[in-house]
Amino acid sequence: MTLFRAGVFLWSLIFASEVYAQGPARIAVAANFKATLEVLIDALAQSDPASQSNYQLVSGSTGILFAQISAGAPFDLFLAADSARPEALHNQNRFSRHLPKVYAQGRLALWIPNRDVPWAAVLATFEGNLALANPALAPYGAAASALLALPLFQRAPRRVQGNNVHQAYQFVETGNAQGALISLAQLIQAKVPPDQYYLPPQTQYPAITQKRILLSDHPAAHALDQFLATSRAAAIIKQAGYHTALVQE
Repeated sequence: MTLFRAGVFLWSLIFASEVYAQGPARIAVAANFKATLEVLIDALAQSDPASQSNYQLVSGSTGILFAQISAGAPFDLFLAADSARPEALHNQNRFSRHLPKVYAQGRLALWIPNRDVPWAAVLATFEGNLALANPALAPYGAAASALLALPLFQRAPRRVQGNNVHQAYQFVETGNAQGALISLAQLIQAKVPPDQYYLPPQTQYPAITQKRILLSDHPAAHALDQFLATSRAAAIIKQAGYHTALVQE
């Protein structure tokens, strides 16, 4: 074994021992991005098979995760569905000295699975319940609420709210709502046919800029943070239904 290879092997052992000594990195991830993050971790594991067991994911609305972190929850990396909350954590130096980084730009989709008329007619005649995430907790809910204020529909629909976009999706699945304004990525991940959803122009609602922030020096969290800045990760994120033009390389 050459001196170089011996050094690399020794570094790998040290890195692995640090990771296992600290336990899995705890990742707080916005509900809209959880499925995509699982794919990204699988991709990272292809180059480092041991890394797949190094992550414990906790998903929910960005607002609730932010409140948990602010109260001292021991997360190592936070992937929010907005930019404001990671920036707030950075500005409060006791939470993180690391700069927030953009990892995705989200898109809203109007999902109405039983549509049998053109979209113009749907927007003019829709009378069912419309599910969205709580605007106070979820950035996608805030964007949906802004879109509905235009108004998007000719007649304001009855709103039902979930804590996050995943719960809003479930309202439609269970028949408690006839439509939903949620993340495009959710529908792509669920293989919903494109004719069942409509993409409102992005100029009609606030930009959904999603940022991440490191909250600790956990080696596995650092490895994932670095992987999210690669072109390979950007391709996965784009395929999942997000814009990636702002992803830092």
